[in-house]
Amino acid sequence: MSSIEPEHIDFGNFFVRLLYIVSYVIILGIVRFILWGVLLVQMVLHLFGASPSPSAQRVGQNVADYIYRIWLYLSYNTDEKPFPFNRRKEV
Repeated sequence: MSSIEPEHIDFGNFFVRLLYIVSYVIILGIVRFILWGVLLVQMVLHLFGASPSPSAQRVGQNVADYIYRIWLYLSYNTDEKPFPFNRRKEV
């Protein structure tokens, strides 16, 4: 019979990632208000018959991309940390 040995768990890395997860959950709460602000601006412009603001659309797209990267990290789909904890400069 072969025995199955449990994988070695590095608790140091686990707790570091846990701190990042808590930080990103807090950041998501803050970023959510930015997205609501963009939504409000676009809705007011639409209400008064103006076309959607291209700059607000760009901000909305960037915020949505950022939220997506955070969710990838939080769901363990990537180990690459989004801003502000990443080590590479974002373009």
